[in-house]
Amino acid sequence: MPEIRNLSFSYDGTPVFSGLCLSLPDGSRTALLAPSGFGKTTLLRDLIRQISDGGLEELTAGDVKIDGEVVTHQEPGERGIAMVFQEDRLLPGCTVLENLRLVAPERSDTELTALLGELGLSGWENARPGKLSGGMRRRAAIARALVFHSPLVIMDEPFKGLDEATLAATLACVDRWLGDRTFLLVTHSPQEAERLGCRITRLDELTRTGSEKQN
Repeated sequence: MPEIRNLSFSYDGTPVFSGLCLSLPDGSRTALLAPSGFGKTTLLRDLIRQISDGGLEELTAGDVKIDGEVVTHQEPGERGIAMVFQEDRLLPGCTVLENLRLVAPERSDTELTALLGELGLSGWENARPGKLSGGMRRRAAIARALVFHSPLVIMDEPFKGLDEATLAATLACVDRWLGDRTFLLVTHSPQEAERLGCRITRLDELTRTGSEKQN
């Protein structure tokens, strides 16, 4: 169970957040909401860096615990996180299907293709990301996170730019594929959080300090 205790972070000497505490119980779904500029993405980046390869750059105070133990350092890749960034970060030289195969080689092409179909990407399996629209790339990035074998799934504003019909289908797909994995969603939309059964947590209520310098 990832747990953040009394985390503080500064950027160029300016506090971004201070005294932040957040627990992600195993199997829970949590949505993190906050005003723009309050450090949501900064928090995620540091949490991911700490769990994935150790060391919080510019960490002022606090620590991250997993299963009751403080995370100090581990080799890269020791703890994998299924992640959707605000940028799609698909490999441009690989097809959509190849992007999924790289993170889930144990899954069959039939299974991967079926997931892409659920996300409205049937017929685009062999296309490279540059041929897709922005919304299609977002859904391909979501598919890649869903098929990666990890007990922790983190998504940073994953549904931006999707029309209502596409959003509804995507939310249903994410809900089904998440299963009982631990899920952290960063979003500006309480409605998206509710539709995924997330416990809503407001970042500005977890900290003592906010800054308009970072998002």
